[in-house]
Amino acid sequence: MRLPALVLCLSLTACPATPTADGRTPALVLRSYEVPPGSGQRLRSVLKEVLWFGSEGKDANTYVGRVDVSPDGQLLVLAPASVHEGVDALVASVKARGLKEPETVTLTYWVVTGTPGAEQSQPMPEVIQPALTEVTKAEGPLGFTLAEQLSVSSLPGERGEMNGRDTSVDQFVSAVGEALMADLRLERLGQRIRTRVRLSPGKVVVLASSGAPEKNSGDASKRVFFIVKAATSAGDGR
Repeated sequence: MRLPALVLCLSLTACPATPTADGRTPALVLRSYEVPPGSGQRLRSVLKEVLWFGSEGKDANTYVGRVDVSPDGQLLVLAPASVHEGVDALVASVKARGLKEPETVTLTYWVVTGTPGAEQSQPMPEVIQPALTEVTKAEGPLGFTLAEQLSVSSLPGERGEMNGRDTSVDQFVSAVGEALMADLRLERLGQRIRTRVRLSPGKVVVLASSGAPEKNSGDASKRVFFIVKAATSAGDGR
């Protein structure tokens, strides 16, 4: 799906939504669009980003229009008539390509500590073992300990949040072709990670590494690794 060109087209047609020379704002028109099964949430996510024009103040946001998905899967758009020209083009492209998205996306996170030169104190989950092998190639011998594991499921284009024992997760995942674009924010014991990554379902990725927050003098040399794996309802991410 060639989103950049379509987004540009939609952005240009959205411009007339600003007040006209006489100070009037164009009337909003509500239209429903028949879209391929399973594509409504992805279209909603794309349109919501395009229709956002910025923020006013701390909590206020300015949108050219609004978009949602009806219970029967139709795309609902409330916007000036000029904006619907771009929506028509986007929906037509999706119909032509037969785009389909997963019903849910699940991200599993592992927080692993590594102690230089230490013996392996516990077996690690088999799924992340290849990633840890690569870590030792870069960092040298480490004894790994699983500090925490979390799993968060959400619809594509929707936010998912979870507070674990020591780690909190805030994720926003969109389907882009066969891949997933993930905006992630993790916090653990004062450490904060905010990143955007492209994930392939079934692949394990080391998001970040850092020194361990010191609780005692023995923690200074430890390393902390944040690892993630994506899976979808379509059966990817074995």
